[in-house]
Amino acid sequence: MAQVREVVMVDFARTPWGRGSQKRPGFFSHMRGDDLTIIVIEELFKRTKLDKSMIDEVTMGSPNQSGEQANPGRSVALLTCPFETRGLSVDRACTSSMAGAHFGIMAIQLGIEDIVISGGYESCSHFPIPLWTFDTDMEKMMEEAIATGATSRGLPNPKLWDIVDTGAMIGMGITAENLADKFNIEREEMDQWALRSNLRAAAAYKNGWFKDEIIPCEGKLSDGTVKIVDYDEDVRPDTTIEKLRELPTLYKENGKVTAASSSKQSDGAGAGVFMPKEKARELGLVPMCTIRSIGWAACDPSIMGYSATLATKEAIGRSGLKPSDINLWETNEAFAVVPIVLCKELGVDYDKMNVNGDALCIGHAIGASGIRVLGTLVHEMNRRGVRYGCASICGGFGQGTATVVEVEDYWDGHRSWLNHD
Repeated sequence: MAQVREVVMVDFARTPWGRGSQKRPGFFSHMRGDDLTIIVIEELFKRTKLDKSMIDEVTMGSPNQSGEQANPGRSVALLTCPFETRGLSVDRACTSSMAGAHFGIMAIQLGIEDIVISGGYESCSHFPIPLWTFDTDMEKMMEEAIATGATSRGLPNPKLWDIVDTGAMIGMGITAENLADKFNIEREEMDQWALRSNLRAAAAYKNGWFKDEIIPCEGKLSDGTVKIVDYDEDVRPDTTIEKLRELPTLYKENGKVTAASSSKQSDGAGAGVFMPKEKARELGLVPMCTIRSIGWAACDPSIMGYSATLATKEAIGRSGLKPSDINLWETNEAFAVVPIVLCKELGVDYDKMNVNGDALCIGHAIGASGIRVLGTLVHEMNRRGVRYGCASICGGFGQGTATVVEVEDYWDGHRSWLNHD
């Protein structure tokens, strides 16, 4: 039996995250999600100088694409690589692109593949507007949709009503309220987290800490002007705690969760390049990190956000490390309650979690957020010169993924991904 190979990530890049809204169009509302992905992958080829024929597989997370070609993994592979490059499409809701990376990592470990590009994209601006609520007759609606050809995204199986909390099926916001109640997280703590996220992201842009992560792209401003954008659209540096305290709750009467403590739907794409450590050495590429372990978990969909904590526990347990060994953490801020619960459960210092802000202000491009949290984490680990990191993300219907990585002393003190010329 072949020896399990060590896997490294040699680069990660993404587009800025544009506002994903039909009412208030953002940078990329006029673009297809797969076209955003092409921009990212072409930049990765430029930076790594890899020949396109060397790519064995492209994995893509894109669970909600609408009006675009199905099988996004194969479609993006055809648009960026030779016909012989395989494509894998992954739908695990918000965790899709990290799960896709995990499938690629495992294939490399087993010697099935050598070089994999794993990423994801989402155009939340193109989501069809849901036409149902929890008292809709789903069977009747489906019959009418089939008869007229007017099918809508995401009609749940009505049998799920009997086993899953109805509110959790309709909107993720209820799951955040449930999680906050279960762990006694108060609104003030979530408001403070939202403030911190925005201010930290604003500081990161000001200091240029995202410059190696974000690819400047053409975006369309609200007045129709086209310009190069190199920042995420929904960060609000002028946020104050007083403003946040004035916001109404969104999901239930006398609730705790507001628009500020909920992630922003976004349009964007991101991807990373994975290969065996020895292949990177052979090609003269200095890795960004070595993959040490992965974790998958599932939980009651009514507390969906808890899946990130459970997946993190799985990944940390498999790594042989303790939470106290981890220098930096990144978890997708689907809601502020998600990282708060993770920190409390694992004893994580808030100052080590999401140090440059996260989805509350950066945004949540659903199919791409899993690979984004991993790439954001690893870029910051290299910038700071720390050793261990853990990235995680929760997903709709209660599934989470996590990845533990190590930045080692590789064969060249120079990080190749910082030298793009």
